[in-house]
Amino acid sequence: MKRKIKVLLAVLVAMAPMANAVIVNVEVGDRPYYIHGPGYYVGRVYWVWIPGHWGWRHHHRVWIHGHYAPR
Repeated sequence: MKRKIKVLLAVLVAMAPMANAVIVNVEVGDRPYYIHGPGYYVGRVYWVWIPGHWGWRHHHRVWIHGHYAPR
């Protein structure tokens, strides 16, 4: 039993440096992926780009993507 514990501890100690090798990528904001630019006309209606934002849906924070809306 002691031998199994020693082997387990040796494996955990050998894996400790690997646990520190974590890569984290963070992106901030919403890239404007609009097609028509920040605004455009369709007939007499002017459509503008509304950027993405964080919102609440069913008690959870979710990302709302940017979209065009009539002005």
